[in-house]
Amino acid sequence: MGHAMQERLKLKSNEPQFPWEGDERFAACNFAFGDLFRNLPAQTAVSGQVDVPTLLAATGAIAGFAAQRALFARTDAWPAGMHIATTKANRIFYFGDPLNDMLVPAAREDAPLRLWPVAAGAAVAADVAPPALEPMFAHVTGVIGHDADFYPSPSDARPRLSGLDLLGQVWPLARDCFDGKLSGKVMRDEGVVPQRWRPVVAAYVSHYGLRQSQAVLDAATGVAILMESAIYASKIDPKLIESV
Repeated sequence: MGHAMQERLKLKSNEPQFPWEGDERFAACNFAFGDLFRNLPAQTAVSGQVDVPTLLAATGAIAGFAAQRALFARTDAWPAGMHIATTKANRIFYFGDPLNDMLVPAAREDAPLRLWPVAAGAAVAADVAPPALEPMFAHVTGVIGHDADFYPSPSDARPRLSGLDLLGQVWPLARDCFDGKLSGKVMRDEGVVPQRWRPVVAAYVSHYGLRQSQAVLDAATGVAILMESAIYASKIDPKLIESV
């Protein structure tokens, strides 16, 4: 990956503060956070029951895909250091440090804006060491290389759907939350969350979802499910998920 990622992050156990406070669209971000946190469990329920691994995988997938979309929304130019990989099954995936940096901060000041420190902080808050990053990235790359359906590495806590199918199921809800079509509709255009804040909102939904899941699932396992799902979703061909 080109980064000594574990070394440069100091994870804190205190509750994180929303970094969008003070932004001109802070209300839109708050609405989107609440809408996604409240509605995602029902969206991923199995026979009316919440399945924690599926819920965490869905939350991670939303955060990862939102990170990809935010990266490509920054400019019309192709980000330097990015490349496209096509598998033997003709599946397209994105790789590169700019994409990784959207999940794992390249600079300390970006830590509150990236999924990894925010999600890993949920494990730290439970006095549990978060899983190492490199094996999680390696797992995702291995699954892609074998053209297999993606599932996170914890075999005893498998989501009910593959990564691609799960993202396809939950992204319409996430997009409605970000586009201000639920609670944010009272604000009209001001209820739309800018692209740069969407992965950040999803990251904090992830943190609080992980905190709630710790009563039924080991904290490190939960982080692995969520983070690997995010890594995978960040690499998916957006044409498979977005119609525009």
